[in-house]
Amino acid sequence: MATTPGGFRSALAGEPWWPGRTGEIAECLGGGVYLAYAEGPAAGAATVAAGFTPDNALARARTRAAALDALHGMAGGAPAPSPGARRLSLADFLPEPPFGDTGTDVPGVGLLSRDGYLLPAEVVRIGGRDGGVEPTLVGVVEEDICAAIADVLAHDVTIRWWESPRVPLLRVTEHLGRLLPRGLASATRLLDLRVPAYVLPGADFQIGLVGVSGEWTTVAVAAGRTVRDAIGEAFLRAMVARALPWEALPATDFLRRVTVWHREADYLAYLERWAVDADPGTLDDSGLWESALGWPDIACRRFGHEPIAVGTGSAVAVAKVVCPGAACYRTAPPGFILPCPVP
Repeated sequence: MATTPGGFRSALAGEPWWPGRTGEIAECLGGGVYLAYAEGPAAGAATVAAGFTPDNALARARTRAAALDALHGMAGGAPAPSPGARRLSLADFLPEPPFGDTGTDVPGVGLLSRDGYLLPAEVVRIGGRDGGVEPTLVGVVEEDICAAIADVLAHDVTIRWWESPRVPLLRVTEHLGRLLPRGLASATRLLDLRVPAYVLPGADFQIGLVGVSGEWTTVAVAAGRTVRDAIGEAFLRAMVARALPWEALPATDFLRRVTVWHREADYLAYLERWAVDADPGTLDDSGLWESALGWPDIACRRFGHEPIAVGTGSAVAVAKVVCPGAACYRTAPPGFILPCPVP
């Protein structure tokens, strides 16, 4: 990778990027997107994050790496729970838990009530596979608590839609020029990258579902208050998925990536089958769908339970947000003909 005049390395949009030096930043798509690499301060958990500016990309990478660091060792080093903390079981997260409670708990705090909770470690920690519960990175804090809640909501909505697509997607591919930062859509075309983009609209927030397809396809989702926010964040996540080397992925994410790679045409055809062209008037950031509810309230209304923040008692105030009832907690990858392409 060559160094650009601005001092950043240039990363090819279709190739993995894993420099192994914390704080390194690369630009891709002509400087429209920046990738940043960071390692956690303790266990050295490493990650890549993307942003539309180098500062944003690096801040997100450092925050996420610190959170991953904490979650790898959470079961052994979590802070003491508050007196009277309410214990939740695996049955609060999984409709059919593979086993009873193991007694290994992690403390958390309700984001609405501020009450203390004891959570099953299997839905919090991310290292390895414990007793048949699939570890999930959904809800890991990369920016702030609200963004982590939005992450859980986005995956929940998408997973459930993929199982039973009862409402059409809004196809916004032709409108990416106005939904992404200026010049970014043109840069993807110059590099022969196809970027199919769709929206699942809602009353409180929008779900953006974006694929980036070149030598292989990655698909990512994100929730935002507006279509522009949701599509922009989903695009960044799809770019990160392309940058991550396959060997750096958890086992279940690796298998999901292989499935999407081998059945790219099937996935894109599935999305197109359920898509209708969006009315350009619905894409304005006019607050048409904006809700007065905050993200914790939205999650509580959807799941019937307040979201819970998991902290470490150290410099990482909150490492992950979990939402009992969300579809991202499960025992195994889904068994559909086309498994949902997002974790």
